[in-house]
Amino acid sequence: MRYSKDLRHLLGATAILALLFATTASSATFQAGTDLQAAIDGAQPGDTVVAGPGVYDRVEITKSITLIGDGARIRAGGRNMGVKISADDVTVSGFIVEGGLRGIHLEGSRNCTVSNNTVTGVEQWGIGLISSDDNRIEGNVANYNGLGPHRWYGIYLSGSNGNQILDNGASFNGEYGICLFPSCSDNVISGNVAEGNKYGIYAFTDCNENIITRNRLKGNEIAGIKMIGSCIRNHILENEISENGVVGIFLQTGSGYNLIRGNEIAKNSNFGVQILEGPAGNNTLVENNISGSQRGVLVNTDGNLIYNNRIFDCVIPAEDRGTNQWYKAYPLGGNFWDSHTGTDVMSGPGQNASGPDGFVDQPYVINDRARDAYPIVGEAARPIALVDGSIYPARAQIGSQVTVEVVLESKHGIAQVSARTRNLLTSSEPSRYISMYPSGDGSYSGTLQTALMGAGRYAVILTAKDARGFEMVEEIGELELLPRSGRDFNEALSRGL
Repeated sequence: MRYSKDLRHLLGATAILALLFATTASSATFQAGTDLQAAIDGAQPGDTVVAGPGVYDRVEITKSITLIGDGARIRAGGRNMGVKISADDVTVSGFIVEGGLRGIHLEGSRNCTVSNNTVTGVEQWGIGLISSDDNRIEGNVANYNGLGPHRWYGIYLSGSNGNQILDNGASFNGEYGICLFPSCSDNVISGNVAEGNKYGIYAFTDCNENIITRNRLKGNEIAGIKMIGSCIRNHILENEISENGVVGIFLQTGSGYNLIRGNEIAKNSNFGVQILEGPAGNNTLVENNISGSQRGVLVNTDGNLIYNNRIFDCVIPAEDRGTNQWYKAYPLGGNFWDSHTGTDVMSGPGQNASGPDGFVDQPYVINDRARDAYPIVGEAARPIALVDGSIYPARAQIGSQVTVEVVLESKHGIAQVSARTRNLLTSSEPSRYISMYPSGDGSYSGTLQTALMGAGRYAVILTAKDARGFEMVEEIGELELLPRSGRDFNEALSRGL
């Protein structure tokens, strides 16, 4: 085919423009020199900059590039940021970032990936997202940050939405492992480890509709998760929340309409779940294991729904200071309470039809306003058990010494043991107390002096407390005291003989 001269010139120009466009659009990968910021400044959008082993100064990224660290450290002294990102579609991966004011800091950025970095020794926050949406923060370690006088964060989100915070370490930071404040919504916080902070995960002021799932929040000074200031419609799912200094999950000041489901909430010192200060309320607690705290669940707001949980090994399983529902309509039922025993021979919504249905026939009473109408059947657990007890002699004359011996089993260790008498024939005679002393292998013994007691039958009642505050009160057996032989003791006493 033959073209005119003008057409041939036009086609040639078009081909050159296409080649130039293809060259410009293609991305390049190159190795940075000792000046990492210069390499970043020289890169084009879409390029990849690789920083090899060495120590680099702080950097700022203002274009869509990929920055890879291969044995690289960034040290930012004074009030500087280690890595500041103020562009979209940036990837930063593989760096150790140390010191400075802030570690890896995103501001007004979208669709960025920050992965597999270690950030430590930063004055404020290790990794921060400020007004930054739809980013992915994954596989980083943000430990030992914010240890200065103001005590800051491992990972911090502020006014940031739709981000994924996945599989990071955020431990041993000054105040918070992962903090959302304020107005952070639609974020997914999953698979992270936050230990040894003051709070594991902390959400403050209008942080809504976040998903917090499968995190390990252990050994924090105050709380595993705290939400305060109208944080609503969040989902707290399948987390391990254990051994925190005060409370496992704490919702406060209008934080309502949240779903707390499928969590393992164990051995938190004072409370498993604590919900305080309305008016929001209306949270749902379902299918959680709540164990090993002084109080399992404490609520003083209204409208919360609490069902199908296992609440066990707590000194006070539940405390309700509001108006709340502790069971779902039959046949979904209520909760398992390890201290609640009873029969299961009836069924139906009114528990008045014959045949078992998996619910204890007698309701579990929390207080005069709150009860679980369908407590779930399960094996009752006793943190303190009386294995054996004896009174010797069980039939004695007034003035004899009577030995009381018991054998106890305790999950948490025995702190205090005592025994007392109760006259079975009259209530006017005061109890006599028996000091009990350990004699090895869970055994305790004490001596009852009977000289000032009257003839009659007495129950001997044991009281034992463990180190957690559980108390067991149980009758050991009966003692029969016979009058003194030879003379009437009371008469002799009145004569002064």
